[in-house]
Amino acid sequence: MLTAYAVQLLSNAGLMAVIVYVPLLASGYGANSQQIGLLVACYQSAILLSSVVFGRWADYGDRKLFVVFGLAASAAALGAHVFARNLGGLFLARALAGLCVGVFPAVLMAYFYDRSKLLGRFTGFGSLGWGIGAFTLGMVRPEWVFPLAAALMAGTAVFAWAGLKHEHVRLEQPFLDTRVLRRSWPIYLSFLLRHIGAFSIWSIFPVFLSDLGASRLWVGIVFAINPFGQVLFMNLLEKVGERMLIILGFVLSALVFLAFGLVTNFKQVVPIQVVLALSWSCLYLGSLRELMRVNPERSTAAGMFQSVLSLSAVGGALLLGLTGALGYRGVMFTAAGLAAAGGILHLAVRPAGASHADRPRRPRNRD
Repeated sequence: MLTAYAVQLLSNAGLMAVIVYVPLLASGYGANSQQIGLLVACYQSAILLSSVVFGRWADYGDRKLFVVFGLAASAAALGAHVFARNLGGLFLARALAGLCVGVFPAVLMAYFYDRSKLLGRFTGFGSLGWGIGAFTLGMVRPEWVFPLAAALMAGTAVFAWAGLKHEHVRLEQPFLDTRVLRRSWPIYLSFLLRHIGAFSIWSIFPVFLSDLGASRLWVGIVFAINPFGQVLFMNLLEKVGERMLIILGFVLSALVFLAFGLVTNFKQVVPIQVVLALSWSCLYLGSLRELMRVNPERSTAAGMFQSVLSLSAVGGALLLGLTGALGYRGVMFTAAGLAAAGGILHLAVRPAGASHADRPRRPRNRD
């Protein structure tokens, strides 16, 4: 299990540094808020497609091979970013990266869950990786961000090949099947509403902080507070029930987004980021545990969850195109309303469970 924890941490660190840096680079190329939002949407659309296909495919094959291939391909895609010399080249690089990055996270999550139910601890390692990546960004020369991220992903691929075990799963279902969606659509849809608003914020968040007076170092520090806080909260919330976690996550998300719209200095964002860490920990952990519990097709369910995150980014970019003209407050307050709507939907509709006939054959582990 130590290898799975390490892969989760290292891969998230490499990806997060690039995610935070790309909007700043795009802004330097002359991109406005709407173009930055479209750039994020391009990346996330590619992840959406990739995670749906490979998440499902992994429920019929060897999960280890999917993880290793995804990490290696992601390393190559991140390295290709050094050749992007303008905004058009950056769009192409992000699309390629999204196709590669979407291969492995959901499969890695399913691989872990078949061995341990401590998803809070596992996702906490991912958050720790995000924090390390965001914090490191402020201390690395800009021209070294992409090469270092690519090298880290390549090393993680080698580590995964050496340390993960082969795991073959065979579902007794057709490849094209809607059972997961029919069971869990309330979770996916409520999460989608909240996260469309959230991604409209994250698309411009580095620029928002910069306009509030934050240096590149402070942008990295402020970003790092959220994932570092998640490391603590994910472990503390391990034994709290899924429904309570999800409801609390929606309530706190709405309050956080409202607070973002009221700040006048980047330092005021610091305590809000701590509450944001708690809200995301509750919502993400609660939703993921519920999906893993009711769906035996775990790679599929996790892949669709990753796709919801990506679809949220596309929707968030489109939403930013509408609310961006209203200024930062318009973006933040709209996001708060969507988080509240997601919470209401979750309270109104409950997901269904799986029947015995839906159960897959037990995974066969091979050292």
